[in-house]
Amino acid sequence: MKYRPYIVLSLLLLGIFQAGCAFADTAATKDFSKEDIRSLPLLPDGQSWSVEKDWLLDASAYKAQVHRTSKENEIALSNGLITRTFRISPNGATTAFENHMTGESIIRGVKPEAMVTIDGVEYEVGGLKGQPNYAYLLPEWLDRIQADPKAFRLAGLETGKTEKRFEWKRKRYSADLPWPPPGVSLRMEYRLPSETPAEPVGRMAYMKDVLVSIHYELYDGVPLIAKWMTVRNYSDRSIRINEFSNEVLAVVEYESSVESPKGWEYPNIHVETEYAFLGMDSEGANKAVFWQPDPEYTTQVNYLLKTPCLLVTKPPIGPDVEVQPGKHFETFHTYLLIHDSSEQERKGLAVRRMMRAIAPWVTENPIMMHVRSAGPEAVRNGIDQCAETGFEMIILTFGSGFNIENDNPEYIAQIRELVDYAHNKGIEIGGYSLLASRRISDEHDVVNPETGRPGGFAAFGNSPCIGSEWGQEYFRKLYNFFEKTGFDLLEHDGSYPGDVCASTKHPGHEGLADSQWKQWKTIT
Repeated sequence: MKYRPYIVLSLLLLGIFQAGCAFADTAATKDFSKEDIRSLPLLPDGQSWSVEKDWLLDASAYKAQVHRTSKENEIALSNGLITRTFRISPNGATTAFENHMTGESIIRGVKPEAMVTIDGVEYEVGGLKGQPNYAYLLPEWLDRIQADPKAFRLAGLETGKTEKRFEWKRKRYSADLPWPPPGVSLRMEYRLPSETPAEPVGRMAYMKDVLVSIHYELYDGVPLIAKWMTVRNYSDRSIRINEFSNEVLAVVEYESSVESPKGWEYPNIHVETEYAFLGMDSEGANKAVFWQPDPEYTTQVNYLLKTPCLLVTKPPIGPDVEVQPGKHFETFHTYLLIHDSSEQERKGLAVRRMMRAIAPWVTENPIMMHVRSAGPEAVRNGIDQCAETGFEMIILTFGSGFNIENDNPEYIAQIRELVDYAHNKGIEIGGYSLLASRRISDEHDVVNPETGRPGGFAAFGNSPCIGSEWGQEYFRKLYNFFEKTGFDLLEHDGSYPGDVCASTKHPGHEGLADSQWKQWKTIT
């Protein structure tokens, strides 16, 4: 039975309306209910925006909403600080992205909403073709540029509220922040239209039953928007997602240089994803954010067309994962924080506000003691000291002799007694474990794709592969330890540093292309 998508335009922000209508197999946007769109609040025109209050001091006026515009084929996400506008016919596409705090346009052109390579064929998701110049985007061009007949076509949309990515177990002091961050969501569904012209090599009939959803969340009181993609396989055969890009934005360049400087200045946007590793800060750890040249921007000042003004978020390799019939795949999230100043201190405060919105547990700040000996007497002494002096947490730290990989029942029972003793004193307790930056064996370490052997390329020289039998057993032991001892925390040293692995014998991944994604998924 083939899947038939439904449009559900749920005005949950008002809490009073929900409507749905079926779509034909053509998945054309002409089937959208105009009444549903007209029921949305009207987006103010460009002259009406007024950012009077500093959102870092008082953000109460900046509520996120889904709007209609003066065009029947447009909707927009706006919170008064930023607005992202979408065409919904002849295809879904971001056609405006405005920074109302500075009065600047963030984009200079229309690109696909995402890219995905399935079974070796690259597809654009949404987007419009035919823009005559990518230096800027004129409103009068929008009625002339057309949908790519080979691209995934907009088939439905749904609005609602933001949702929790997972439960936050509030068990210690933290700032009184909401979870999830309040705001609105928009999901736009895409599928290949039945009227697609001659199939390219590799495209099969089953692709008509693959649904791609692009998700957006816009938050109250902060110039921040999130985006991610899901791919649902409603066909009767498995598909393989070789690569994806879940954000593709033609951003206005931050500088123009005829020659290529040693270091370009990137647009004044903070870009974050949770696909991050091997870095002490966001810039170093963010492996999925790429500022690239835009080959369609042929009128730029740079002679070699190398200006980095195309923002793409994607994994460095892979994911190359198989999606079985009836299952789905979800990408990481991309977060765009739009700055209102180039002042470093203010930008830092904006990032701080962003983090407190999307990860409010960062405000937990327990006072912790590192105990240098895991001997029962030393640990009890440390617990007593914590209780007497106001410490809240104790860690059986590096070099203490603690071994979380020891699943001997006698050792488990010994640790359980210490946990009970700590909890009776009102103290949380946990311990240290080293994952990466150590060698296990040739069989279980990550394999160098150049040599076919471990060593010489990993972030810490050698590192175990999380997808190896050892890696799978390591995590089984960790789960077992926490479940049986009642431990409160894990101090994880060398937690996944982003290493790839070329082994084809490890049970947790198939080869090089999926090794990074699957190891990261294990950590998450």
